[in-house]
Amino acid sequence: MTEIPPEAEVIDLTGLSDSSESEGDHEVDEIDGNEELSDVESDDSEIEITLNENTRSQLQKAIATVSESRLRELLSILVESEITIEAALTRELVTLKRGTQDIVPRWEMCANCEEEYDTNTFREDGECIFHRGRLFPQEEGFEDWDEYVHGPMDTLENRKEFPENFHWTCCDKNGTSEGCVKGQHKPAVARKRKRQESPHKEVL
Repeated sequence: MTEIPPEAEVIDLTGLSDSSESEGDHEVDEIDGNEELSDVESDDSEIEITLNENTRSQLQKAIATVSESRLRELLSILVESEITIEAALTRELVTLKRGTQDIVPRWEMCANCEEEYDTNTFREDGECIFHRGRLFPQEEGFEDWDEYVHGPMDTLENRKEFPENFHWTCCDKNGTSEGCVKGQHKPAVARKRKRQESPHKEVL
């Protein structure tokens, strides 16, 4: 048996293994915790995308497929937060009404031909072509049509799919014919005019 010199220092190593393992485990736990934290932070962080031809193409596809309500909501948010976007959309969608100089929407839906038109352009006779009457189905065009089996004849789908089987009450032409009336575009939604005070007020 080897004798220990009296001047030698004795170091107790009995608890080193357990403490080292526990400290190591603690460090591993801290690392795992940090990794989990970084994962959480990465989930909440925004994704950075470099703009290029591919992203532009995908953005155009998203605009074409996203719901109308979501697109309108997004535009409203951008208008409130980005002055450059507000200015660009104002130039495209807002104009001054000729004559009154009122600020009004630039694009309107025509009440007669149901086409969108630019209110900032001069109105011209013949720009709007439409029918004044109503479109009704011709029963002889639906000889084998059983409404108990196929459903009603007068539907929007049938008007689009079988326009030749419908006729206009105004000119008795079928649904494929061009409008029989020509005129100017008129807004589908009538806008209220501002009330102007008369310069000649009665003095009581």
